[in-house]
Amino acid sequence: DFLDEIYEPLCRWNQGWFDKNDADHDGIAQYNHGFSSGLDDSPLWDEGMPVESPELNTYLVMQMDALAQIASILGLADDAAQWRVQAGDLAQKIIAHFWDEEAGVFWATRDHKPIRVLTPFNLYPLLTGRMPRAINDRLVAHLTNPNEFWTGYPIPTVARNDPKCDPNKMWRGPTWVNINYLFVEGLTRAGYPDLARELRDRTLKLLMRHDDIYEYYNPDTGDPPPHAASVFGWSSAVFVDLAIEASRSQEPRRF
Repeated sequence: DFLDEIYEPLCRWNQGWFDKNDADHDGIAQYNHGFSSGLDDSPLWDEGMPVESPELNTYLVMQMDALAQIASILGLADDAAQWRVQAGDLAQKIIAHFWDEEAGVFWATRDHKPIRVLTPFNLYPLLTGRMPRAINDRLVAHLTNPNEFWTGYPIPTVARNDPKCDPNKMWRGPTWVNINYLFVEGLTRAGYPDLARELRDRTLKLLMRHDDIYEYYNPDTGDPPPHAASVFGWSSAVFVDLAIEASRSQEPRRF
């Protein structure tokens, strides 16, 4: 009953991104304001708006796949098939629009020109589980590079070797564990379960370093930056879910 109630509004919400946020009608959704992303102070917006982002379009692919699952549960076989086709089409557009074969990342663009600041959001299409293995391997190489994202407490929101990285400034370098959570799921979906487990365990280790749970963390020290909120619900929810997952994956004790 719940899925039946929310299905049609979710369909309209998904389509709304393309109706209202695709000014050049190329089938790629854009951000018209940085606040629409939740990544308020990201350097991705430093050159102005609108910005076409691989991260936003990754979310839309994942949502289309979720809508296909909902439609299947509701017995809407034609809808389910249509959503899967649309998800596949958008995944291919992401490659055509954003992929840089030389750099091995998906650059966000403004006026169809790449915004060359390296963030984990440039790796996001990995999360769809729809990218070719060759592309996924390039993205994972960036993710696991200690000079970029595989820091002491990954994943920084700007690569550590990028000039715009500030490990203490919101969305310009600190680690947000909700981003880690998405990568744990995405790495599993894309066929990297061992790396997903390692990221999960390192994320839990970061969260358990302190008596409180914070909004974001310094990726080098693991400490909360001065302006990171404490008693933070988003991080707490991630902690609970990852801790449950970790406990279920442990082998039974042998005495």
